[in-house]
Amino acid sequence: MIRFPEIEHLMESKGKIDFNNKIVAADLEAIINPDGTNKVYMAAWYNGENERIFDITQWGYNTNTMLEMFWQDLIRNNLGRTCYFHNWGGNDSILSLIPLLNLPNYVCDPIINNGEIMALTISNKGKIVLTIKDSIRILPGALGKLAKDWKVETQKDHFPHYFFLNDLKTTLNYIGEIPEYSLFEPKRTSPSDYAEMVQEFSNTPWSFLEVSKTYILGDVKALYQILLAFFETLISKFPIDPLTVLSAPSTAFKIWRTVQLPKLNKEFKVYDLSKSLDSKLRKAYLGGIVDVYRPHLIEQTGYYYDVNSLYPTAMCKPMPVGMPQLVDLTVDEFLNSDFFGFVEGVVRASSEEYIGLLPIKFQGKLICPGGIFTGFFFSEELRFALDNGYTLLEIKQAYKFERGPQTFLDLITQLNRMKIEAQLNSQPTIRNIAKLLMNSMYGRFGMHTGLVQQKFVEPRQLDYITEHFEILSEIPFGELLLVSYTLKDPTVIGTRGLASTLKRFVDSLPGNTNVAIAAAVTAYSRIIINTYKLKALELGLEIYYSDTDSLVVNGPLPEDMIDSATLGKLKLEHTFKEGIFVMPKVYYLELEDGTVITKTKGFPGSLTKEQYLALLREESLDLKVTKWSRSLAKGRVQTIFCNPAKNCTNRLCKFLDIWSFVR
Repeated sequence: MIRFPEIEHLMESKGKIDFNNKIVAADLEAIINPDGTNKVYMAAWYNGENERIFDITQWGYNTNTMLEMFWQDLIRNNLGRTCYFHNWGGNDSILSLIPLLNLPNYVCDPIINNGEIMALTISNKGKIVLTIKDSIRILPGALGKLAKDWKVETQKDHFPHYFFLNDLKTTLNYIGEIPEYSLFEPKRTSPSDYAEMVQEFSNTPWSFLEVSKTYILGDVKALYQILLAFFETLISKFPIDPLTVLSAPSTAFKIWRTVQLPKLNKEFKVYDLSKSLDSKLRKAYLGGIVDVYRPHLIEQTGYYYDVNSLYPTAMCKPMPVGMPQLVDLTVDEFLNSDFFGFVEGVVRASSEEYIGLLPIKFQGKLICPGGIFTGFFFSEELRFALDNGYTLLEIKQAYKFERGPQTFLDLITQLNRMKIEAQLNSQPTIRNIAKLLMNSMYGRFGMHTGLVQQKFVEPRQLDYITEHFEILSEIPFGELLLVSYTLKDPTVIGTRGLASTLKRFVDSLPGNTNVAIAAAVTAYSRIIINTYKLKALELGLEIYYSDTDSLVVNGPLPEDMIDSATLGKLKLEHTFKEGIFVMPKVYYLELEDGTVITKTKGFPGSLTKEQYLALLREESLDLKVTKWSRSLAKGRVQTIFCNPAKNCTNRLCKFLDIWSFVR
């Protein structure tokens, strides 16, 4: 029999937390070599009272020696604190891990997700001396923007990251005129920003090393101040300890377990499906649909609408909770009952339907097929499709759940009220917290945990691991190995009488997920946006483009559907006189007043109208962007200058082929 452990509620955090004594911010600076590889030349930390800056000129231009000194100093002066790097998993951990692991007498235990180290605990003699976390997972966004949003004392400065002379030593010791603008990152430094710097250094020599020190110290101070403000604001609203979370979704999940779940448990339970039905029900966990229906709107007015808080709106609806049951269910029984849950079924799409209403995965992409096809569907989305022309032909499998009408409703209502009041009172940071929590809450339920553990071990420990587990990979890190391993027989999960070694492994696996709830949220979201699409077609309008929570039509929608303050209603973002929609997330809008709005996924700059039209004509564009190749195994971050749109027309043709296939 399958065992479904209960997701338990959490006790409220009591007492005031003095974050000044609990956190430290740290950062690395790397120079980009001619081959694109990144070499760390500076490191710094700041804890509100003390600060340290290390650079390789102090250590014989040896990065490893400098980083070993940095790690020892950081640990020694911040015992018991949580250290935050902004983008630790994507950058800093890769570039600095080996020197840390080389330190004697310390044991490092990682938490890894999708190849990135989310967090790391450093222990000495069994006691945790420092915990490292990635602040970008807790507060997503660029550090400069976060500093502005939170109005902290220290704002992010500017730096020419692409500056490099003949060699490392010459570059670091450069003193002279400020480097030219092309060596700065344009999305971080505007021409006007650069002009101010030119004025600042008009009578003062620009020193690479001194400017680097100012820059990195500004970054760690800004990050510290942002985190302090964020944590203080968070605990003023919710009784949790933010130092215990790893990401925005885990923050929202902890609030839900502390505030909402105790109320729900009076009526029903929510179960952890991570080690039981996750792989089965995950087939129904699909994202939003992005479609181009008509590529060019001209000589008429276009209307670009967004749905207010789409996912939070979906979360206010009944969720699948309680103990899941595999039941026998016929088509007639489904049609004539209030069955609530998930169905694996065979359906036939309406031959007259212009938009697809039931998505499946096809070659890794989300599509809405025509004709007859099989999929795993949430019951309410399936009913919505049946009400709009689809036919249910066969049911192969069905999982029944209870309806949980209050699963998120109270908490989403509270957060939405908090967001609206903050907006009215000009409190952007509180508004941002409410919005972040509302939009990230459901994601934690859909987290894919897997049955894999990672550990840093000495080679001699491999024999013990292989005796009990299957080793999936070994990555050398100096004298240690990062080993990924799993159970030799996954079917032992849930059985009684497990050997102690296997039981410790199973108990330590991340859990407390419920993909059924996450799948229901995304399904409800598709129902909401598709309801607006169907209404537009009913009114005789033409749909040109739609994203997960938006649609573009050639006429106004009824006023009773528009309200920028109500969850689930539409807000009119733009009216425009010309729109070019090349492919998903690649479009051009020219507004009535002549303002131009563009979006090109994968390209940070703006394209011209002629370039968008060229893409519609299936012509290639030569565009250069900066990308990063990251390898935890090689301990390397490499900057790559590439042309993402060189073969854009090939991707466009491929997209159009699939689009015509599924319509």
